[in-house]
Amino acid sequence: MNVTALLRKVLLAVLVLAGAPQALAQDGAPAGARAGVSPAPLSFVDVCADKSDERGRLRYCDDYFRQGLGAAADPVLYLRDRITTLRASQEANAEDNYESFLTAVAIVAFLSIATMVLVVSERRIPGVAKWSSVTSALALLVIIATMTVGWLDKYRAEDAAMLEFGLLRDQVEAEASRIIAAGGTVSESDIRRWSDRMHEIGRRFAVNYGDASIVPDLDRFTPSN
Repeated sequence: MNVTALLRKVLLAVLVLAGAPQALAQDGAPAGARAGVSPAPLSFVDVCADKSDERGRLRYCDDYFRQGLGAAADPVLYLRDRITTLRASQEANAEDNYESFLTAVAIVAFLSIATMVLVVSERRIPGVAKWSSVTSALALLVIIATMTVGWLDKYRAEDAAMLEFGLLRDQVEAEASRIIAAGGTVSESDIRRWSDRMHEIGRRFAVNYGDASIVPDLDRFTPSN
């Protein structure tokens, strides 16, 4: 056999053996990877299936943002958790204020009417004293009625802020989901825009809540809330 032909066969065998692992790796890789295309991000419907089943409706979960954004998910998760906490607090306080309003209305109406009827119908009370007692009962009614209206205004402030925070959370989740689907990342301007809106809602709530009643409620604005 010719030495040149033998060298050619050996060189051909080496080339075939060198290219075999690469060919096998390409055959075993997904179609997108073989074409040099990044795999599409998973949908939150798949990632958050357990949470959606638990809530009975489609819901986002933390794992979806962690997988799609990596370390950039931290500010999104913080804002999302903070908004959810504030909204839950306002929902509970709105319910308490509305129940207080209804209870106060019933109690004030009963006591005021009963007091005036008893005073007017009591013949042993002199005329001046009788009308003085009626006036005092009416004054008490006005004071308590003012506080009752304050509870209603507090309920309205809590309810409005709760609705706004819910809409903000929807905005954060939907926009972050769109960024993930586009293969991008959350920018500093996105975080600032969401944070500014959250602060705006908080300031508006503080003003509305403070104007709702003449009785201060400092416990409502403790750091735990």
